[in-house]
Amino acid sequence: MVCFGNDFYDGEDFISFDVISYQKPYKEITLAVSNRGKISIVTYDLFEDRFGRLYFEYSNALDRVYLRDLELDI
Repeated sequence: MVCFGNDFYDGEDFISFDVISYQKPYKEITLAVSNRGKISIVTYDLFEDRFGRLYFEYSNALDRVYLRDLELDI
């Protein structure tokens, strides 16, 4: 899985993430996810890796998508 700006390449298509809200005290982020022509509003739990970087788990494979890699302005 590769991130390009606000896009995430899952091996077949690009998936776009746009931040709607970021709840730092609750460690949640709400995103508009554009995936294969469909737009969904999804709230993800944020996790912290051992280096202190925030990420959320995406797809059935629970791929880690790091906020830092997506270049999100939060």
